[in-house]
Amino acid sequence: MAGRPSRLLGRTILARFAALLFVPLLPASDRISFHQVPSAALGRTLPVTVIAPEGTSTPTAALARETPVLFLLHGRGRHHRSLLEPPAVPATRAALLRAPFFIVLPQGEDGWYIDSPAQPEARYNAWLEEVVAWAGRSLPVSGAAAKRGIAGWSMGGYGAVRFAQTHPGTFDFVGSVIGLLDFPRAENLPEGQNYRVPTARFTGDPAVWAAQNPLHAVETLRGARITLVLATRGFERTMNENFIAALAAKQIAAEVHWLEGGHEFPVVERALPMIIDAAARSFQNRSQ
Repeated sequence: MAGRPSRLLGRTILARFAALLFVPLLPASDRISFHQVPSAALGRTLPVTVIAPEGTSTPTAALARETPVLFLLHGRGRHHRSLLEPPAVPATRAALLRAPFFIVLPQGEDGWYIDSPAQPEARYNAWLEEVVAWAGRSLPVSGAAAKRGIAGWSMGGYGAVRFAQTHPGTFDFVGSVIGLLDFPRAENLPEGQNYRVPTARFTGDPAVWAAQNPLHAVETLRGARITLVLATRGFERTMNENFIAALAAKQIAAEVHWLEGGHEFPVVERALPMIIDAAARSFQNRSQ
């Protein structure tokens, strides 16, 4: 017992020294933080999960704002903690914690990350703008496009590509995993390759659908580093093949990976390390 005060004092000194360096070595669990971010666009507060890279603290204004950041959008029926909690496998949590950059996972609900033309109050594009601005204020992340990326899976893959298109020059890295990249659209694709348009979100007007379809705005992605991870048996396969063809027609390069499987969460689990690796390579190469 006699040695306990000195041990406590030593720990206090070490903690203060680490704080002075502004780079406390945090255990993995401490690098995952949960936040409530107010949204003027939606008129309420929504949750956002942040994963800090190893050796870096979460919000510290004194840190040089040089760390890259990836905004990672969840799929329909999922949420901002889906990659960290069951039924996600431990590998997805480990992949997130291995990332050498900040990862920001906002709650997107069922909003498709767009300002709905059918529901004026459902402003999820504006909410995502607020998340990006909040991260810039609250985290020691770079504001340079060269060190910013956006990606997502399924609905989030659609949302990531569409948000990058409506904010050209904001993200140098754009990724999609089994995203619906020729959507919304008429159900005239081969059998098993269609998806019912949520008309409550997108309206029932094909002209409005065309304006929201990423296929028709590929030119806005010129200059970005694009990575697509696709499923061989996914219902969205033809949509993604159409999108890849549209990129090729404009001579816009994309890194494309095909994984065996359908439109299912196990494909997302296997794709996540690929997206993180592609983002890391993009951030590193852009910095050179």
